[in-house]
Amino acid sequence: MANEVYTRTNQALFFTRRALDAWAEAESSDALDALSLVQYHREHALFHLYRGVLAVVHEVADRYRWPLVELRQVEAALLPSVVARFPGPELSELTELADNRETWLARLLAAWQQLQAPPLPEASANGLIASSAVKVGEWGLADAQEAWAALSERVRSYREGMVEW
Repeated sequence: MANEVYTRTNQALFFTRRALDAWAEAESSDALDALSLVQYHREHALFHLYRGVLAVVHEVADRYRWPLVELRQVEAALLPSVVARFPGPELSELTELADNRETWLARLLAAWQQLQAPPLPEASANGLIASSAVKVGEWGLADAQEAWAALSERVRSYREGMVEW
């Protein structure tokens, strides 16, 4: 059972929930390192959410026996050309969500890309260290919680409704 594809999805959702709880606790903390903890838990949640979306793609691909299990980036799976080669409602839905900037998945992917970008020095004199951290206003706890809830719902829905093509 540990080698089943769905276990990675379950693990990503579990660890995301843990990161979100720790993030919320860090935001309400008065500790000196609270800001650092908030940034850490933000990136931790983002990592597991991205990993969860990739695991869902792998889970769907495994179910339909598509050769997409080797993909290592979500963006490589959510292309119209890939959806055309591997038609299925799950991959189509994820692609549509990724293409609409207002959705949880598009915001998640944008925050992931920003996190992966090279660090740039801050414009203000307050920041002495260059940071690649996702900015507070651009990816917040509410965004992460929405993404976790939506991804959890998609996983549940996909597992109930996957059919052979």
